[in-house]
Amino acid sequence: MVLFVAIAYYLWQSLVANQKILLGLSALNVTWQAFEWSLLLLTLILLPINWLLEGLKWQVIAADHHLNLKQSLKGVVLGLTLDNVMPAGTGSISGRVITLPEQKSRLKVIPGILVGQVMQSVVTFLFGLYGFWMVWTKAATLFHWQPIYSFSLIGLVLIAGLSLLFWRSKIVNFLQPLKQYPLKSWAIVFSFSLTRYLVFLVQFMLLSSIFAPEIDISLIFGCATWVFAARTFMPKISNIERLGIRALAVVFFMEIFSQPASGVLMAVVILWFINLAIPSIIGLTMFKDIKAGIQLK
Repeated sequence: MVLFVAIAYYLWQSLVANQKILLGLSALNVTWQAFEWSLLLLTLILLPINWLLEGLKWQVIAADHHLNLKQSLKGVVLGLTLDNVMPAGTGSISGRVITLPEQKSRLKVIPGILVGQVMQSVVTFLFGLYGFWMVWTKAATLFHWQPIYSFSLIGLVLIAGLSLLFWRSKIVNFLQPLKQYPLKSWAIVFSFSLTRYLVFLVQFMLLSSIFAPEIDISLIFGCATWVFAARTFMPKISNIERLGIRALAVVFFMEIFSQPASGVLMAVVILWFINLAIPSIIGLTMFKDIKAGIQLK
């Protein structure tokens, strides 16, 4: 909740108290010609590909349940819808689990779901290093940071390492069910995660090319990796709050590089609507399937 309030305050200061971004949004003037329409159409075409990849990934993780693609996609989309009202990604897990046909073995797939999410986060982190490096070096130049401040990052890594060491036995016990998955399955899951990341990276850059054509493509790429990393690694309450995290990341990134944030901010809002809002609305039609999972404890 502290994070949520901090995000709301920062966005209020950036969007409302500082009228620059709002004035920039009102001044956006996109010439909708064949090129712009084709970019928007391509972005929309990538929407089903995005969630198709997630559905295929879920099929691999839930291989023992022999899900067809329709069943797999139903669990993924329902989980996305539940993520709007359930905290910390539990909706995504619940949507998948309660739509499995065999109730007795449902809980066994939860570690697999979590590892699949971790793999997606690893891909996001690896690409996000580029955006983080851009922000770090630019901020160091602007604020004249001394090298000693780099030790703060080392400290965070050390704390994370010690935490993993302390919880090692609990983590090992929790991940025992993962032994049923062959290494080939995890390689497939990772490849789907990588491809899915590239899909919404391309979507981000396509929309930014429409609404912020004046910004250099390398800067857009860095902003995209920064935004996706912020969305993934900052604690989140729901899918709706993710939009605030993305907006905050865009405003911060563009301000530090002295670039107008309005066009990229518009691209982020539309991308959120395409990739999350539209599937969530579709998922509302699937709530009748929750009845089968009422007995799940």
